[in-house]
Amino acid sequence: MTLYEHFPADIRDVVDVYVVDLRPQPWRIRFLLLIDLLQEKLETGATVAQWRLLQQWTGIVSAILEHLPPDSSVVECLGLMSISFNDQWRAQALGQIERDPTVLDRLVAVCPDWEDIVETVLEAYQERPIKAGQVRGR
Repeated sequence: MTLYEHFPADIRDVVDVYVVDLRPQPWRIRFLLLIDLLQEKLETGATVAQWRLLQQWTGIVSAILEHLPPDSSVVECLGLMSISFNDQWRAQALGQIERDPTVLDRLVAVCPDWEDIVETVLEAYQERPIKAGQVRGR
C-alpha cells in the first residue's frame, strides 16, 4: 500500500491536483513549485505547528513522487527524494549526494535555502518522529 492510499480523501485530492499541474513540467519546475508550497505553508501556518506543516509537506512530496516516478539523474528530483518518507528513495538519493558533492552545490544554486530546508525537515522529524520506533534526537 502506498502513502497516498493511507492519506485521508482531502489530502489525496490535494495531491491529485498537484500531480495534474506538475506532470507536464520538468523536474526543476516541479522542485521549485513544491518549495513554494512549503514556503506558503510555513508563512500561513502557526509557528507552534511548524513540525506538523513540514511533515505534511514531506508527505505530499512523497505521494507526488509515487505518481510522478522519481528520476535519480535529475538533481532537483534527488533533492525531493532525499527528504521523502520512502526509505528506499531517500537512501538512493543520499548515497548519490554523498558520492557526488556537486549535487548539493547544484541544489543550492537552484534553491539557495535548500540546506536550511533539509535541516528544518530533519529537526521536525526529531521533534516528532514519524515511526513509533524512532527515538528523539536521532
